[in-house]
Amino acid sequence: MDINKFLLLNDIAVTKNLTMTAERMGYSQSGVSHAIRKIEEETGIIFFTRTNHGVELTKIGNDLLPYIQMISKYYNVFNESIDSINGLHTGSLSIGTYPSIAAQWLPPMLQEYKNKYPNITISVKEGRMIDVEKWIMDGSIDFGFLSWNPDHPFKFITMSRDPLYIITSKDFVLPQAYHGIFPASIFEDYPFIYSESGMDRDDISLFLQKQKSKITKNFTCRDDYTIIKMVERNLGIALLADLVINCHNGNINKFPTYPSAFRTLGIGLLSERNLSLAAKTFIKIAKKIVQEITPDNIL
Repeated sequence: MDINKFLLLNDIAVTKNLTMTAERMGYSQSGVSHAIRKIEEETGIIFFTRTNHGVELTKIGNDLLPYIQMISKYYNVFNESIDSINGLHTGSLSIGTYPSIAAQWLPPMLQEYKNKYPNITISVKEGRMIDVEKWIMDGSIDFGFLSWNPDHPFKFITMSRDPLYIITSKDFVLPQAYHGIFPASIFEDYPFIYSESGMDRDDISLFLQKQKSKITKNFTCRDDYTIIKMVERNLGIALLADLVINCHNGNINKFPTYPSAFRTLGIGLLSERNLSLAAKTFIKIAKKIVQEITPDNIL
């Protein structure tokens, strides 16, 4: 069983309160509930029962508690010793991310981090939102850059707001009555180049669903570069995130939408408390870099 699960069980046994444990260990409350379900499915053992005041260990849970405490104690002692010996001279770090964040944010972060800590090995995994979420939950990455979702079962550190824009060809003229803002109510009046769900597109799909516009799909594409090139040729309009648009030097116009559309970007992780020193240091640098490159969008 993953060591983080032992640490979680140990803390809940102390607090007898899921909300308190979530706050102490840097989880979301839903993340704690999700983790307990996974532990009980994995072991076939019910560790806690709910009470009017929180939770209590079951008899079996209480019998296993000394072993949980022992594992947790020596794991923490081991990590503290390793960090004390190595500092940031050795170690590894695994990061999950969307492609647009990988292109726009990660290079300056990696450059500063590697200049300071050249011996830390870093791997970067790119994928869709569902991929990054899965990697966070199964522990295959230390943390992931992604957009906020109220259903995330893990801790989310908010960093920046990324606007979504309607993009058109340079030949397109928006009626003056709209004052440079593209209303969602007129999306259906133009052929639309629709982004397939995934990668940087999940937030776009959610926004379009909320507007309930009867969009006429002219094309459906997976690749952002292809979408922008189609827009350049006046084959339709599209809705893309600003970070995505900035990855490509397209000959296009971009218009803010009404209602305003944006995604909230940040870092997802299972627990701040259990992060390695290498991961904590990278997140600190990441926050500083994002403030420098997106000063108008900081939340």
